[in-house]
Order: sequence, then structure tokens, then C-alpha cells
Amino acid sequence: MRLFFAPVGQDDFEALFDLRIAAMRESLERLGIFNLDNARKRFAGQFDPQHMQHICADLEDGQGPQRAGLLTVVPYHDGRLKLQHLYLLPAYQNRRIGDWAMQQVQSQARRDGRAVWLEVLNQSDAIRFYERHGFVQTGGDPIDLLYQWSPV
Repeated sequence: MRLFFAPVGQDDFEALFDLRIAAMRESLERLGIFNLDNARKRFAGQFDPQHMQHICADLEDGQGPQRAGLLTVVPYHDGRLKLQHLYLLPAYQNRRIGDWAMQQVQSQARRDGRAVWLEVLNQSDAIRFYERHGFVQTGGDPIDLLYQWSPV
């Protein structure tokens, strides 16, 4: 399997919104806060193609490269990087693609000497993923937990 990033354009909004919903709906419903209109408004407020990348996978099955997910890393005002989005379509989860994307983020952060922070939904399955990659909880509220990773 070959993995790579591809740029995001303004015309990718709907496809990436659908991807985000596919990746997050179960967690949002578990917390009782799923609302399609609110989700669209929130994603629209965060939609910034300059900092977004498609996560693409070429599974060598003859279908060619497919959009597997979305990665958004935004430089934050205090010098850290904010991991805004790391979503994979359900069909691409548990295939080490998220691990690959996280390694890319952490490698860049190490080179730049920057910490990475993120917000993750409370009770989300993604918590284990982030902790496995060295993120430590630094705060939060009943809906979102704050995590940070610092280069060694």
C-alpha cells in the first residue's frame, strides 16, 4: 500500500464534510450531541485548504489512489501546531494509515521543534490512538479533551 498526501481545494468542502461525518458520527451520537447543521457550521469555520491535506491510499488493487482521510495541521499563535483534523473513512481505519499520518506530523514537529496539541471528543475511540502516539491529556471539559505531544 502506498500512502501520500494531496492538496485540498475549495471545491473539496462537501466531500471532506461527508468524510468527517462518516468518521465522527458514532462518537458524536454516543455523547448525544450529533447535529448535522451544527457539524456543517463547525467544519465550515475550520475549512482552510491551505493547511489541509487529503490522505490518499493506493491499495494496489487496480482502482488507483483513493481518498482515505483528511489531515489538517494549523500553526498556532503560541508556536505550537494544532492537529485540527485527522479523520479516516471507516473502510480505511485500523490499517495503519492513521499511524503513518501521525508519524508525518510528529516528524515535521520534531524538525521544527514544536509541540502538537489537539482536542478530541470525550469517550472517543481516538483517545487510545493519540495516547499510543505519546499525547498526554492536559485539560478538557465534558465534551472535548485537550492533549499535547512534545518532541523529545
